[in-house]
Amino acid sequence: MEEKAICRGIAGRLVTSRSNRDVVAISKLRDGKYRRQTGVFLCEGEKLFEEAFLFGRPKTVCLRRESVDTLSEKTVRYLADQSLAGKIVFLSDPAFEKITTERSPEGIICVSAFPEGFVSSSPDGAVSLSAGKRTMMLDSVRDPGNVGTILRSAAAFGFENVILLSCADPLSPRALRASMGAVFRVGLVEITDGAAFGRMIRDAGRRLVCASPGDGAETLGEGEIRPDDVVVIGNEGHGVSDEVLGAASTYLRIPMTETSESLNASAAAAVILWEYSKLRDSRQNKPDGEKN
Repeated sequence: MEEKAICRGIAGRLVTSRSNRDVVAISKLRDGKYRRQTGVFLCEGEKLFEEAFLFGRPKTVCLRRESVDTLSEKTVRYLADQSLAGKIVFLSDPAFEKITTERSPEGIICVSAFPEGFVSSSPDGAVSLSAGKRTMMLDSVRDPGNVGTILRSAAAFGFENVILLSCADPLSPRALRASMGAVFRVGLVEITDGAAFGRMIRDAGRRLVCASPGDGAETLGEGEIRPDDVVVIGNEGHGVSDEVLGAASTYLRIPMTETSESLNASAAAAVILWEYSKLRDSRQNKPDGEKN
């Protein structure tokens, strides 16, 4: 007979064994292939749980029984919501430690359905999904922390879609920690053919603008930038790939001191996206009737 538990007014199943079937299945979500097979991933900590809750994605919520008293009042309020009835599991320390990827876990892990805007797409599908939306592209950004940080910047500066070409998994634990829930706030589209995507963007009348300091690159803040540009941030060590550079409309360089060679990929993305965000702000602040 299944044992029940109630802590701080929250009701749920009680699981104490590390070998419990559900605990074993959740622990497998550390693996990216298993996440793709099941369509769910781990949101660890209060912030990511709250984001998953606000976007209606929780499948199961695992609480470390000994840590429930440390959760914030907002988290407890969300946990008491009727939408989570039957989805809450209290775990013993050994069972919780089997599923967490954190060194100092906060005591809550949400098994969430993939974000609604997360899709794998052909290049033409990616172009279609990006129509009329502010879009950027990451080309072979392999560090999960950089991917997550860039997604956070994209959400902060009003970009609606991020195209991912051969990048680190945005739903991996490291990327999620860095994104602070941005995976739920931007559309994520994975593609495998960057050159084809670039050509289709140009055919749609938009520009593919690559962050690259090579010959002919325009200096950020001096050259023209347009609201519908698709900005590309390249690999941490090698920059934008040749296939994507070949499909670019123009290149963009960030002005720096002579003694500085480059910026980290996530820092470069933040600088460029901030510059583009000023286009949006300037349009919003124009007097009525004034045209671009």
